[in-house]
Amino acid sequence: MSGFFKETPFPDQPALTRPEAEAPPRRDPSRGRGLFVAAAFGVAFALLGFRMGALALAPPGEPRTRIDAPEPVQRVQILDRNGRVLAGTLPTWAVALRPRQTAAAGGLSPDDLTALKDIFPDLDQNRLRYLVNAGRIGFTYVERQASPRQWKRARDLGIIGLEAQQRSDRVFPAGRVAAHVLGGVDIDNRGIAGIEKELERRITGIDSGKQPTADTVVPTEPVTLSLDMRVQNALHLTMSEAVAEFAALGAAGLVMDVRSGELLAMVSLPDFDPNDPPTASATDAALSPIFNRVSQGIYELGSVFKLITAAAALDAGVADIDTRLDASAPLYRGGFRISDYLGKGRVMTLEEVIRYSSNIGAVRIADLLGVERHKAFLERLGLDARVPLELPERSAGQLPPRWRSANAATVSYGHGLAVTPLHAAAAIASIANHGCKVTPTLLRRTAPPPCDRIVSEDTSEKMRALMRVVGKHSSGRSANIAGYEIGGKTGTAYKVKQTGGYDLNARFNTFIALWPTTEPQYLLLLSIDDPKLLDGTGRLPLAGRTAAPAAGRAIERIAPLLGIAPTDRFRPTGQFVDEVTEGGALPISLPPLEGER
Repeated sequence: MSGFFKETPFPDQPALTRPEAEAPPRRDPSRGRGLFVAAAFGVAFALLGFRMGALALAPPGEPRTRIDAPEPVQRVQILDRNGRVLAGTLPTWAVALRPRQTAAAGGLSPDDLTALKDIFPDLDQNRLRYLVNAGRIGFTYVERQASPRQWKRARDLGIIGLEAQQRSDRVFPAGRVAAHVLGGVDIDNRGIAGIEKELERRITGIDSGKQPTADTVVPTEPVTLSLDMRVQNALHLTMSEAVAEFAALGAAGLVMDVRSGELLAMVSLPDFDPNDPPTASATDAALSPIFNRVSQGIYELGSVFKLITAAAALDAGVADIDTRLDASAPLYRGGFRISDYLGKGRVMTLEEVIRYSSNIGAVRIADLLGVERHKAFLERLGLDARVPLELPERSAGQLPPRWRSANAATVSYGHGLAVTPLHAAAAIASIANHGCKVTPTLLRRTAPPPCDRIVSEDTSEKMRALMRVVGKHSSGRSANIAGYEIGGKTGTAYKVKQTGGYDLNARFNTFIALWPTTEPQYLLLLSIDDPKLLDGTGRLPLAGRTAAPAAGRAIERIAPLLGIAPTDRFRPTGQFVDEVTEGGALPISLPPLEGER
């Protein structure tokens, strides 16, 4: 029977086929992709809804106040010798925003940005808006040194993702007055200059460049400096006036207790505010406000070195106060001519050489001393090394690499070598302080150090008498203040050009003052960089007309603060002694003209 129902095609036709039975139907590929995308959107909306619900149901509270930042460095106070705060710390807040979190919560509205700008005036609104809209980073600072009041106002805005961490920031109440002494700190409270850098371990208990650990012992005792802020303010004011009066590039000054070496004041102009320190200038570092002209800048200081030459000769016994020296004609050394500016053209005693600041006379003294003893005396004073001081910004002196007769000749009157004003001050203080070497310090000392003798007591007494002659009767008398025994020495030096040689239109003027000269207590040094006389007289801006009167005004302000009673009845005339020089001539003149000998 099965064969009866079997379908048999006609012989002349092909066999009957059923495609739907032999192959499965084909699916549309776009339908699967659509289902996948729909499922992905569903999951995303479900997660977003869950997150929004969680935020809505979360109990109200303050935003998180934890920032992933290093622990703040704690620094002790820095005080002056009378207990005035020079550097301290205040509580502040580092305010930050988490852009991704803020974007997920709806971003920042224009009102939020306006309110933040009102709280933090330095805020870059466009940058913050971009970071939030982009949502690519997880963290950015809004303000790293916000006051507690600023953080409270910002927190009250209720911006999600805004948080803060408490920190301690360094503040300098004196501002720029003691800038180069204190230095400053970076944004992480690390010392970057001055005392803050040099005494990092004493101030923080941490070595410079290292991170605090669990074993770090934070100091509690403040650091007391030798500075007297009354004296510092008086010197800063006087020097600022002098720079303005003489249209100078800058100035350097210090006041030192010659008995202990303590620096009561140190000022370098131009200066800066350590609360907001600038960056160093890449073009001319010497003109940067962070450059310390007192301990870092090296200069040819001119005729102040005649005191050192005279002291070496007196102590070696090769000359005395009344030793006669031929200064009647120019000298020739190494093919160059050495002369005096408005010289006397006669034989002089050693006292007159210092009084009239004779270059020729100074060379004669150096000849009596000899090259080796001359060099050894300068090295004993430490002029070839860095002055030991609690500052990282210090430079070594530059003495001639090879000492010959010509080198000793120019060095005798302060050319051919370059030192910092601090070098000169320490050297003159050592000679004047009964011959005991003076080591400067910025830390308060309880007692003078033991005497390390440089010259004899007799030599020191004679040198103080010579300084008094200059301060009372010669180029330094414009610094003489009624009632005080002020001795000193002027120095006018042409500045060296970068291309070599001397710039005849630029000078570095210095005056060193010692008072009282009978029993020395304090030394003041004041240098002015490239001063100009703007009085229309056409006179040369020598140190006796620029640095000396400025030093006198400084002493007039400072001496009463130090409690020094007047001892001298001399009354200054207030006039300059124009016939007295201070080495204003070229340190080495051009070779002699033909037929001139």
